[in-house]
Amino acid sequence: MPRHHYSIELYPEIHAAFKLLCDASGYKKMNEALERLMLKCIGENSLGLPSRGDMTMQLMWKVELLDKRQKLAEKLGWTRKTRRSD
Repeated sequence: MPRHHYSIELYPEIHAAFKLLCDASGYKKMNEALERLMLKCIGENSLGLPSRGDMTMQLMWKVELLDKRQKLAEKLGWTRKTRRSD
């Protein structure tokens, strides 16, 4: 069966950090690591994540995500571009 191309949106910090993990584990292509992770989740019948919950839980998760993105960016040595004030 041929493979299909799928695209997902990721924050650049999360993509870069996951790519570093993949490289360190010997996976030169991220899709190889993702396929194995997906198969593991399917076998365990669980994503290993809490359910999405209600709107309050989703907002709390979004705040946590933004905080973790900032920490990843700092670990990667990324800095924010400052906007020009013309």
